[in-house]
Amino acid sequence: MSVQTSPFMTLKEAADFLRYSTSSLYKRTDIPRHKLPGSKDWRYDREELLAWAKSTVPQRLEPKPEPPQPAAANPQEPRTVPRRRNSRYR
Repeated sequence: MSVQTSPFMTLKEAADFLRYSTSSLYKRTDIPRHKLPGSKDWRYDREELLAWAKSTVPQRLEPKPEPPQPAAANPQEPRTVPRRRNSRYR
């Protein structure tokens, strides 16, 4: 007896497949999914999920650009913070 697997997955199966939580996967609208007619359930095609995952990997691994450094008058001197005049603690 052979078990025939469906190419479509439920929300939980797709979340396990992609290693997402079910709530995160449900909220993501950029992941390809299909709504069953007359139902509130969604189904995910295994091949579409693989194609989506392969297309998004390079975007996730790109390094973030370095934030611009503020211009300092003299980088050798430490920056001092002026003391408040009306401080309770003198």
